Amino acid sequence: MPILYTIGLLVIFFTLAIAEILVPSAGLLGLFAVAAAITAVLIAFTVSLNFALAVILALLVLTPILLSIVLRLWPQTAIGKEVLNRRSRDSKSTTPTATAPDGTPLTDLVGRYGVAASNLLPAGRIIVDGHKVDAVSTGMPIDSGDPIKVVRVQAGKLQVRSATADENQAQTSFTSAKSSTAPSHPDSAKSLDEVDLDELDA
Repeated sequence: MPILYTIGLLVIFFTLAIAEILVPSAGLLGLFAVAAAITAVLIAFTVSLNFALAVILALLVLTPILLSIVLRLWPQTAIGKEVLNRRSRDSKSTTPTATAPDGTPLTDLVGRYGVAASNLLPAGRIIVDGHKVDAVSTGMPIDSGDPIKVVRVQAGKLQVRSATADENQAQTSFTSAKSSTAPSHPDSAKSLDEVDLDELDA
């Protein structure tokens, strides 16, 4: 009869150990599992020393194997998928969006051209669309005043590279064309010299 009690407690131990991994219980099921294992070993000693040693050896060998199998299968279970998805959503929601000092998201500046406001060795400051922000050069150091292009955002900082001569010329031409097409607003008021006094007499 003690042998049956020992085997039954071992079954309870393994069941509770698996349940502790699959079902969040704040360690309560794990505590019951440990109690069942200790009780099984104590009862085994009442049978014989060899039987107790066999039970201890079974616990030491089978427990890691069983737990490793359960841990591999856990992400594929419904509970595992739910927990992992919840953690993923929480981590995304708590990650702050990197912004410029004026609140503009740094991702909006990716692909834009600007100028280095200081030497980037490799970190420094740049000016892009009027925004003065910290940046890191992705390649060679960039001297202050050199044209740059924003390539990506990484670790909350802009990653930039030196703009080529063709890119710089194209950007300058685009800026000049944009400014030349801006609507002009002629002054509505005329100076006294421009007013025709004859028209006023008429």
